[in-house]
Amino acid sequence: MTPMTTLDAPAVAAGRPAPIPRGQVLKGQYAGVYRSDKGKIKGLQLRSGEADYTIKLPKYLRPMLVRELAMGEFIQVWAYPEEDRWRAVNILPLPEGEAAALRQQWGALTPPAKAQSPTRLCLEVCTKGKCFKEGGRHLYNALQGAVEGNPDLAHVSLKATGCMKACKQGPNLRLPNGQLLHRATAAEALRHLGPRP
Repeated sequence: MTPMTTLDAPAVAAGRPAPIPRGQVLKGQYAGVYRSDKGKIKGLQLRSGEADYTIKLPKYLRPMLVRELAMGEFIQVWAYPEEDRWRAVNILPLPEGEAAALRQQWGALTPPAKAQSPTRLCLEVCTKGKCFKEGGRHLYNALQGAVEGNPDLAHVSLKATGCMKACKQGPNLRLPNGQLLHRATAAEALRHLGPRP
């Protein structure tokens, strides 16, 4: 079994800081989300043949778990080993030919969900001026936490916008159908989305 490729760290001259740990490319299937004790998404579980890896992701990669990856999808993760888990630097899809070979060798965890993808919905939140002071930034952060923490909201994206011309009624939010919600809350916005298509 050869699921890993070692990437050498650059050589360091004597008297300089210690070299960066050696990174490795871990190849396997996305087997689920890794969460903190408080339930926040921190990374992913990767199944590579008979081995399982817990991989911590930097914040900028975490939204990918709910928006772009399907359970059982074959991926490659560039990561560094840390005590009881790995720390990722990047995630890329595995080329289809290589994924097919591994699928045949290991058997499928679950079939990748490549069927019809759900309609993407975008919530626009005003985070400027008075809306910002009235809770626009808080609303955006609350919605971001809800979307990242719930796989059923993987089809929802957020966009921070400029003024929506209803400053006295902030925070303001525009639904995917164009309707404006005034004095909006995260719960109200999510109710308007309805069930996942």
